[in-house]
Amino acid sequence: MIRRNILSDEGVRQQFINGVLALKDPARFPWPGQPGLSIYDFFVAWHHQSMMLFTPPTQRDRNSAHSGPAFLPWHRYFLLRFEGYMISALGAPDFRLPYWDWSADAALSDPRQSPIWSQDAMGRFTNPSVWQVRIVPSERGLTRLAQPRPLERSLGILGGPLPARDAVRTVLRDQPLYDAPPYNSFSSGFRNFLEGWEGPARIHNVVHVWIGGDMADSTSPNDPMFYLHHCNVDRIWRAWQLRYPNAPYVPAQSASNNLAFHRIDDTLYSVFRETTPVTPRRVLDPLSLGAPFSAANHYNYDSMADLQG
Repeated sequence: MIRRNILSDEGVRQQFINGVLALKDPARFPWPGQPGLSIYDFFVAWHHQSMMLFTPPTQRDRNSAHSGPAFLPWHRYFLLRFEGYMISALGAPDFRLPYWDWSADAALSDPRQSPIWSQDAMGRFTNPSVWQVRIVPSERGLTRLAQPRPLERSLGILGGPLPARDAVRTVLRDQPLYDAPPYNSFSSGFRNFLEGWEGPARIHNVVHVWIGGDMADSTSPNDPMFYLHHCNVDRIWRAWQLRYPNAPYVPAQSASNNLAFHRIDDTLYSVFRETTPVTPRRVLDPLSLGAPFSAANHYNYDSMADLQG
């Protein structure tokens, strides 16, 4: 099954919009034990919790899903589980999450005028009659808003420009190693350049900041753009994997316990009770048929030709 560019397939775009609206509805997809909250809100909370779990807890850089090697495997797993709920909401077994190719928009004279932000696409989600934010971060964790508020964005106000195509190609070409010690936001290697702690383009991170508002917080999945953004990040990782098929995931399982959640056979941080533990090793190939992948949820991308060069 194929993940497609949301701006090149109107049918997939409408499916994505319909799916997230369904998952946001507590009457249709309730968060068990949390009246008035939905499964969509559940995923927002999961992401926030992953950022609050530091590994080891004596530092404030690497957490269970960011600033470390598991950044890419964990988000692949996160997308996969969200995609499963979308398939259920839509009743469409062949549906796969689309991606937003932000490098194409980076080439526009004003990326804020991209069709992605039109009311026919993702612009509608800032309309409070369509979408409202229910949970936000606080000093003690998460706060459920007594009065839900509109989704916030501040397109292009903060940070640098969206990552250009050549900047992404440069990282794909020049970073043949997946990661390196100390396995945090100061590391060399492909993961850290793609995550955006290294390199002038700040690839993943700058997109969150460029969209701004709710996308710049630990509860960033409050904005459905999160899923389109991270599908494109996953697409870039897939292109890197195909370019360097013999480059191993690191660190090995023999690495220090300080790297818990990030070693190749560590169980990725989850709020699901998985029959088979989901580890970085198990999500390396989205075309494989071993857990968590199956014939019902494996995927590939419509094109990675733009990432060559």
